[in-house]
Order: sequence, then structure tokens, then C-alpha cells
Amino acid sequence: MNPRILEPLRKVVITGIGVISALGSNKDEFWNGLINGRCGITEIDLFDVANYRTRTGAQIKGFNPEEHFDKKHLKRMSRCDQIGVVAAREAIADSGLDLDKADKKRIGVVLGAGAGGMLSVEKYRKELYEGKRPQPSLLIPYSTSVTTDYIALEFGFNGPRGTIATACSSSSTSIGYAMDMIRHNEAEIVITGGSDAMCTLTYAGFNSLRAVDPDRCRPFDKNRKGLSLGEAAAILILEDINHAKKRGAKIYAEMAGYGIACDAHHMTAPESTGDGAARTIMSALSDAGMSPSDVDYINAHGTATYHNDIAETKAIKTVFEEYAYKISVSSIKSMIGHCLGAAGGIEAAATALTIYNGIIPPTINYSTPDPNCDLDYVPNTARKKNVNIAISNSLAFGGNNTTIVMKRYIK
Repeated sequence: MNPRILEPLRKVVITGIGVISALGSNKDEFWNGLINGRCGITEIDLFDVANYRTRTGAQIKGFNPEEHFDKKHLKRMSRCDQIGVVAAREAIADSGLDLDKADKKRIGVVLGAGAGGMLSVEKYRKELYEGKRPQPSLLIPYSTSVTTDYIALEFGFNGPRGTIATACSSSSTSIGYAMDMIRHNEAEIVITGGSDAMCTLTYAGFNSLRAVDPDRCRPFDKNRKGLSLGEAAAILILEDINHAKKRGAKIYAEMAGYGIACDAHHMTAPESTGDGAARTIMSALSDAGMSPSDVDYINAHGTATYHNDIAETKAIKTVFEEYAYKISVSSIKSMIGHCLGAAGGIEAAATALTIYNGIIPPTINYSTPDPNCDLDYVPNTARKKNVNIAISNSLAFGGNNTTIVMKRYIK
């Protein structure tokens, strides 16, 4: 028998956050953009979108990789890798970790997978088609694990490493896995979250599904027409609470639990009653040892697609019953778009910052209530509120559902 099974679960806290998104190049710009209701969904110039139904998305603007990497490394790094490493650098600096003194064999890295280096692969294919001789190094980022590998390599982390692929819940699932690594003493610190960059294939795919809004997405609004695609990197530093307290670390929030459940219904559509999502939320609350009435805030998946918003609303009502109408619910996708493989990571970062700062980000672009979506979606304006318990939902294609529970850290 593994003796670790008999050990009590270790508590896990968030001690560092790094973010690069359409709202800014760091965590503070991201947070200020959220609470000020700033929309990062603008015209895309990363690639040609002239022939698509929509021309907008939450693109990271003004990012110059040469400010962060030398040219030798840039030849092998995709945009996804670049922003992922930059966010990891910020998160580690934010955590105050002294890596010269750290036991790097006890530091793990686990990220959610997205399109990864597809933009680089598309460049390779385009140059090949045009009769040029593309650099073979453009194919290196094709594997979805490469960003995880680059972060481990840059800092010399020798602990457990993994990359989770569960569609748009990938980085939420990776955070749950990272939490378990620490709870079961497989690591002392885990770098987790996700990074994902937009590419032509993804953009074309969602356009062909007619799942995108030609303007800006409007989660839970009656007149919503679909999602807006985005790109981002969000890295969280999870740490054993005793290790964090010993070094006097700043603690944003405590990771309380997580849950996973599957719809087993359809490759793109959610199960209409929200049953899979409801079971996921209930599993997460059970893992955290909490009741539905303990929850103050829900960071919703909130894609602004017609069926998803209704299914998520039904799931919340199933779990919380009448109390659902007393909970603040918001979707930050209205400001940063749907960041796919990084969505759960950036929404987890927002949830931790909500708890830490006592301010709930709004759901912007909201004007017309939908009778099928009748909860408190914090429309258009941020709200000051003492949030003790919050959950973050990620409800992905294929019915891959993950919910994370966080709580306020009390010394």
C-alpha cells in the first residue's frame, strides 16, 4: 500500500498569477480591464479574416516577442509558447519564489492544451504551398505539450509534468490535477493554467459552425449570436500552504476543490438540461466539503452561444435551486473572448483576483434580458462584494465539464 494514501490531504493556495490577454500584457492590466468593463474584442490583424463571417476577436495586440526572447529561441517558439512563458515569468516573479533556494524536483508543471503552435504550422504549410523552403523548426510547436516543456526547461523544474487536453476545459482540468499533485504530496509547488493563440484553422472552424458573433459576444443576453474567439496565457502558482506560510508568501485564495463530469451527449452541443454541468458543480462542492448556499460568486463559462448559456443557467438552478437567484454570476468572455485551451486558466485567475480584491467583474455587452437566462449576471458594471467562496465553470466541447472551487484565505 502506498503510505501517502494514509496521509491527510495537504491544503493548496494560489501564490502567484501571470496573465497576458487582449486586455493587457500583465496581471494588473488584465484585472483593471475587467473591473472597468473594457472590451478587448476588436478587429483581427494576426491573419487574413476578410473572407469570414466575422472579423473580430480578442487578439493580444502590441506583443513583441523580441522584447522577451533572443532570435535563436524565437525560431523554435510559437506564439502560444511565447505568451505562455512570458505569463509564467510574471507568475513566478509575482509569487516571490526564490528559485535558487527551491527544490526544483518538487516543482511540477501541468498546463491545459489548446491549438498550441498551429499558427506556426500554418505558416509552414503556406510557405511550402508557395514553393518556398520553410524552416523545419516551424513544426516543432505542433505538439500541444511544447509550452509546458518550454516552461519547465526555462526554469529547470524537474517535478511532475503533464499537459491536459479536454478541449475548452483543458486548463481548468490541469488546475485540478495540479491541486491533486500537492494535496497528495507529489509536489510542493505546481505551475499550472494554460496558453492558447488564435490561428486560421480554429477561426475558420468556428465560423463554419456559425458559432461566432459578427460583432462582440453578449453572454446571457437575449440577442446573443455566438461567441468571440480570444487568445491568452494565464499561469497560476499553486503551493502547499505550509510551504507558502513558511516563506511569508502573498496568498490570493485557497484552492478548495474541483469536480469533473461528462455529458456524453454530443461533440459540440451541451446536454440541454445541463445535467452534466450540474453534476460537475455538485462534485466540486462535495470535494470542497461545501454546500451550495456557501457560494457567493460563479465565474460562468458563459460563451454567449444560444444553447450553452441556457444549459449552464439550468445547471446552476438545478444545484442551487432558489438560492441561485441570490448568487452573482458573470462571464468575462464578454471582455476577453473565448480563449479555448487557456479559457479555464484565465477565468481561474479572474476568480482568484475577485476573491482577493472583493470586486466582481461584470458581464458586458448585456442589454436585453433572456427569460431563459434569468439569473443575476452582474450586467455591464463591476460590483464590490465580499466573496468568500467562488466557483469557476468550464463546459467544453464533447461534454468535458470541470468546475473549480476557491475560497478566501484567512490567516
